[in-house]
Amino acid sequence: MSSGYEQIYESLIPKLSKCDFLEVAERLGLSLQPDGALSVNFLGREYEISSRGVNPTDGKPVNVNNRSVLAYYTLSKGVGEPTFSYVPISYLAGTGIILSTNIKWMTDPLVKTFSGNYVTFSETMCRLGGVFNGKLKSGGYSWLLKALPKILLQIVYYDGDDEFPCEVQILFDKNASRFMEFECLAFLEGCLVRAMIMTAQTGD
Repeated sequence: MSSGYEQIYESLIPKLSKCDFLEVAERLGLSLQPDGALSVNFLGREYEISSRGVNPTDGKPVNVNNRSVLAYYTLSKGVGEPTFSYVPISYLAGTGIILSTNIKWMTDPLVKTFSGNYVTFSETMCRLGGVFNGKLKSGGYSWLLKALPKILLQIVYYDGDDEFPCEVQILFDKNASRFMEFECLAFLEGCLVRAMIMTAQTGD
């Protein structure tokens, strides 16, 4: 029996079969292949998106949520450009209320992986296509990552000290919610967390 996450992905495939990939490529800035499929880099891996579904071009296993995120993104009707202004995912929940804290349980695994090891964190970000954006006045090290065309992220690393523990924040461009609903953005954040941990552990 398929898991709930697999069922979500499988429900999206029939919608992909009706998708106008040329329109999507032009609107979202994706590459259109000669066979009509879309090509996109997501968290350091190339994927092909076609009427048959979403598949990594390297043929290696992939978490089904990566497939769902790319399917949702392809099916999005979103338009516009990034604002280059970044907020916690809680800001994009659509409640009209800006939560005072980030949803830290989503990034807690990153703290366990990178606490006291900024060198590995920075190497991981480089492997995933991140670009160092300088040190913030708050003391954090800022990295920018194009998770997908039109969806930019800011990942901030804070060193721990005697008073505060290490912290890793994942912030979204304010216009990200034009292209994905809150729940799907949460999927994307989970995919990024998983990719960062796996990359740090394997170097790939």
